[in-house]
Order: sequence, then structure tokens, then C-alpha cells
Amino acid sequence: MKKAFTLIELIFSMVIIAIAFSVLPKILQLSIKSSTTSLKEEAMFNAVAYVGLIKSTAWDEENTKIDDILLVTAGNSVYNCDQTTGYRTGGMKGSRNCFGKKYASVLGSDSNDLDDMDDFITLNAKNSSSSRDYNLSVTENYIDDITLSATQYTITYPPNATDTTNTKLITVTVQANKKGNVLGNSFVKIPFIAQNIGQIKVNRRVWQ
Repeated sequence: MKKAFTLIELIFSMVIIAIAFSVLPKILQLSIKSSTTSLKEEAMFNAVAYVGLIKSTAWDEENTKIDDILLVTAGNSVYNCDQTTGYRTGGMKGSRNCFGKKYASVLGSDSNDLDDMDDFITLNAKNSSSSRDYNLSVTENYIDDITLSATQYTITYPPNATDTTNTKLITVTVQANKKGNVLGNSFVKIPFIAQNIGQIKVNRRVWQ
């Protein structure tokens, strides 16, 4: 009956143990990195989906009542809708117009009524479990309209427009409540710009 390791068996055992201890930390590191990447991808997907949900609503509360291009108080004058003709420069009869002469609203959420973009400002979505915990928050601001002849457009942060314009900047931010040191507290931020161009409506005709 064998009662002890031979020298060669001992050497092989030491080599195998050394390899195992050198590889296992890398496997664990890759596993953690893969988990972090998966969490980031999930959060980004949810943020993009949230952006899509917001974009599917009306530009302004007034657009839930009428389809018009809205009047604004501090927009670039080249985009003004002529209240006499009912159209913007370049518009054509039957296209989006401003016959209703309604002004864009001050930003703010309407309680229990998610039918336009700024209603999501106070609505924070949350995904919480034992392995992940993050919030999706929404900010919205009026920003200066782009100059008609400009070749580039620079957005000032924080947005400095205090009155209504033809351009809104909406940002969906993912904030980590867990693993913030690895992910970063705001590790996904998706901005998008929405323009005051009125609502589309399918033309209808009575069947005869």
C-alpha cells in the first residue's frame, strides 16, 4: 500500500495548484467584467426604450388638443409661424400650420396624465434586485434654436433658455444605486432634441 507521495508527484501537484491559483483570479475578474458589461447593456437598452416612449408623446400639452405648430416667446425669429397666413416660411397649404394661435407651455408635469414629453420629468423608473439597482430619470429644458445658416450647433450646459423656444433638450440618465464605484453614478446618459413642428395626422375622408 502506498503511504507517501513520490517527489515527482509532489512536483506535479505543486505545478497544478500554482496554475489553478494563477488562473482562477483572472476567471473571476472576467466574470465580474462580463457582469458589469451586461448590466450596462441592460441599462442602456432600458434608457433607449424610455427615450422611445417619451418621443412617442406630444411635444407639448397644447399638442394633445391641437396639431398646430405652437407659438413661442423666445425662439429664433426665422422659425416664427405667421399668425396671419397660419404658416411658417416654406410651409405649404395643407401642411402643419398655426391657425390655432396657441403658445407652448411652461415645462411641468401634469399629474396622472403622461400624454406629452414634459410629463416624464417627475417620473423616475427603477430597476431593483439583489444584483442590480438603478434609476432612470428625465430632465427637460428649452434650449436656444439653431441658427438657420449655421454649420454646427453647440448646446450650452446647463441649458440657459428661460422662456419657450422651438427646441427642447430631453435627457434620460441612468443612476446606479449599487456598484457605483464600478459603473459610475451616472453611467448612461442619452440626450435627444425635439422640435416644435406640430403633430402629424392622417387625412380622413368620409366613405361614400
